[in-house]
Order: sequence, then C-alpha cells, then structure tokens
Amino acid sequence: MRNIGTDSSTCANVNKNVASGRKTNDVDAITATNVDVSAGTGGEESAVLVNVGGRGDAIVFSNEVESVPSLDEESDDDDDEDSWNSESEDEEEDVDEEFDELLAERLRILADCRALKNLAEAFLHPEQPVKAIPTTFGRNYFDRPSAPAVMDDEDADEEAEILEDVENLKKAARAYLHPEVGVRVEDTTLFGRNYFERPSAPEVETFEEAEERAKILAEAAALKQLASDYMHPEVGVKTTDPTLFGRNYFNRYSAPETEEDEFADERAEILAEAAAFKKSAVAYLHPEVGVCLEDANLFG
Repeated sequence: MRNIGTDSSTCANVNKNVASGRKTNDVDAITATNVDVSAGTGGEESAVLVNVGGRGDAIVFSNEVESVPSLDEESDDDDDEDSWNSESEDEEEDVDEEFDELLAERLRILADCRALKNLAEAFLHPEQPVKAIPTTFGRNYFDRPSAPAVMDDEDADEEAEILEDVENLKKAARAYLHPEVGVRVEDTTLFGRNYFERPSAPEVETFEEAEERAKILAEAAALKQLASDYMHPEVGVKTTDPTLFGRNYFNRYSAPETEEDEFADERAEILAEAAAFKKSAVAYLHPEVGVCLEDANLFG
C-alpha cells in the first residue's frame, strides 16, 4: 500500500486542507514535478503531481489518472451530442427514402390492379365495344413508314453550300472554255448609282458647315440693316411683325387691380360666413318672422 509522505514539496505555499478524504487547494492551479511521495523505506517509485485545482477538483497524480476527468467528460458529451445529431439526420433521411419507395410501390400496385380489372371486364363482357383513345389513331406525316428520308438541318445546309460551289465552278469552267461568249450581268443593281455622290455632282457642304454659313449670313444682314439705319436717319422705322402691336387685356396699365386665386377664395369664404352670421342675427332679433326654407330638397 502506498503512503503519501510528509516531505517538503518544491511548489509554492499550499494550504493543506482535507475535504471528504481529498486534498484540495484554494488557488486556481499549481503544477509541480518530481514530488517524492514514497514512505522512504519501501523503495517505491515516486509519483508526479500533475494538477491541483481550487474549484472542486482533487489532486491528480500521474500514476493514478492520465488526464483530467472533467475535460474528458465534457469532450465525451460533445462527441455524443454530435453523433446523436448525425444519427438522427441519417434516420430521417432513411425514413424519407423508405416512404418514397413505399408510395411508388403503392402506385405501381394500384396501376396493376386497374389494368387487371379492365382485362377482367373485357373478358367477361365481350359484347362491349373496345374503347380506344383517339390519339392512338393519329400519325406523324413526316415520320410515317412510307415517308421519304429527311435530312437534318446541318446536312441540308452543307448540301446547299456544296451545290452552290459546284454551280460557281461550272460557270467559271464555261467562261474559260468559251471566251467568245459575252459577259452576262444578272444583277441590275450593278448599274445603279447615287445621284448625290456621282462624279459630276456639285460639292455638298456638311451639316455643321451649312449651319455656320447660315449664322454668318444672318449676322451680315443684321449689320447691313444697322448701317442703313445709321446712314439714313430720315428713313422711318419699318415694323413688319404685327404681334408687336398686341397687348394683354388683363395686364394693361389701365386694367383694374386683380386678386390672386388664394386671396379671392379667402375673400369669398369670409363673405359667406358674414352672410350666415347676418341671417342668424336677424332670426334672433326678429323671432316673429317665420322660418324660411330656401332648399326645396328638404320637402322631398
């Protein structure tokens, strides 16, 4: 039996307390090495102090426990939880696959039962006519057995290009073997020409040059008119625009002052309220006057 000796330790001051037969410490963690715990006469091997925890953990020696139990338990719990989650997901996937297979099998069985039922009815009642779907009598005109072979789009395009090349080669060979035959032009558009771009066409200005030229001519005409007015003051002023004599009837100098829309609406509301107050005062001061109803809809 191993006895823990009373030799001095190489670690710092440790409060040796005994709680429930376990040596504890108030500090967080104390680590020491090569602590001789033998009785001195037994010649037993020395134990190494691995960890001293101050939060409920006991002293752990290397020859007793190789790792901290609390950490091992936490890691084991995490591994168990992860494995449980993965197993639950696998089980759900397996259940879904089994349900899909069961549903497909059920549909196949129902289809087979329906087919057997139709066969039995046809066997027991031969007097009934055969019912067929109208689309079974239809056929594709291009895929019928007696239809000619049809080429794909790529093959048809390639065949058309080959025939066109052969036709051009034929024309070239005929023109080489019979030079006495004149050249025939089949495209009439080759004789057409652009009227504005013919060699004998006059030079045409660009759009920017035409605008610049018009501005220059307008400024020259304005300067000419100004010079004529300066040199001949006896010539009266000629006005050719009749709109210069027009005027706005509402904005003339002799026109009465007009109110804005907001002021006019406010003025109308004030006058309406004053008329209502006047009626109320007249009715209060002259009770002998009967009530006059002006709205005929009240009697409707």
